Amino acid sequence: MFVSGGDDHKVKVWNYKSKKVFTLTGHLDYVRTVEFHPELPWILSCSDDQTVRLWNWQNRSVMAILTGHSHYVMCAAFHPDDTLIASASLDQTIRVWDFAKLKEKAQ
Repeated sequence: MFVSGGDDHKVKVWNYKSKKVFTLTGHLDYVRTVEFHPELPWILSCSDDQTVRLWNWQNRSVMAILTGHSHYVMCAAFHPDDTLIASASLDQTIRVWDFAKLKEKAQ
C-alpha cells in the first residue's frame, strides 16, 4: 500500500495489489505531507488548513486533529522510536505532539 495527498484536499490510500483506492476526507485545503506509521495502522497528514491529522486507515476514520499552527503546515513526521509527531509550518514554528494516550486507547 501507499498513500498520497494533494490539492484536492484528500488523502488517498492505494492498494497496488488489489488495485483498490479509498479516500480519507476532512482537510479543508491542500494536503502537503502524508506518511504511514511504521507499526500501527495510522496515517499522518498535514495541510494548508493549518492542521495535522492522524488517521486510522483500517477503519478509515480520523483519530485526532492537531491544531495550533497559524499558517500552512508544510511537513509532519512520526518519530522513529517514540510516540511523537513533529510538524513544521510557515508560521516559523516546529511543534512536537505526543500521541501516547491515543496509542493506549487504540490498543
